[in-house]
Amino acid sequence: MRSCKQVCYRVIALLLCLCINSHPCICTVMIRKNLINCNLIREKRSSKSIFDSFIKSFRPEEEACPVCRRKGDCRIHAYYSRYIIDFIGGKPVAVLIRIPRVICSCGHTHAILPDPIIPYDCYSLFFILRVITEYCLKLRTVSALCERFSITPSMLYRWLKLYRNHRSQWQGVLKAASQPLLDSLKDLIRINPFRDHAYSFFQLTGRSFLQSHKNPALSLRSG
Repeated sequence: MRSCKQVCYRVIALLLCLCINSHPCICTVMIRKNLINCNLIREKRSSKSIFDSFIKSFRPEEEACPVCRRKGDCRIHAYYSRYIIDFIGGKPVAVLIRIPRVICSCGHTHAILPDPIIPYDCYSLFFILRVITEYCLKLRTVSALCERFSITPSMLYRWLKLYRNHRSQWQGVLKAASQPLLDSLKDLIRINPFRDHAYSFFQLTGRSFLQSHKNPALSLRSG
């Protein structure tokens, strides 16, 4: 029997994701920032900590506009709020962040979205990878795993399908077909620095790793 707390948390998470996917600012061209300068094993900070550290040193005048390609002509235009869900202290935690939008002298606006935030998803990269890893370790039943992370089985299987799809694009179809899923996760978290994988995957697919929705045209990765 699911507790009222678990059910409420899943409803809240669903509403957060719906708000993200329907937010008018999402139509803005996106600039993704590569911030994970080590492998994922060594990265001990939360998504919020990584984001806050980036914001403190962010300089909009150093950004190149994805549309006109000019550098030095961007300034802060606005912010929009969104939630991101991490797994902290043994439980899912939703935290509020403010995403900066810059505007170029050419008139185009761009949302600045750093790793490990996945575009159009309220769950962080760290959260989803942890869920998939614990699924592969088979230490819990699917029901118990979903209860632990306050997710539904359909979410779990959707993430598994997405990971397998992105894995085949990253590793190649032949290796992805022959290597156990857990071994591929071990390979992924050992990539050093992870930012190289994030950049190369974006260049290959036009999406961030484990991103399900398409980016607006002209979106880019930098940093």
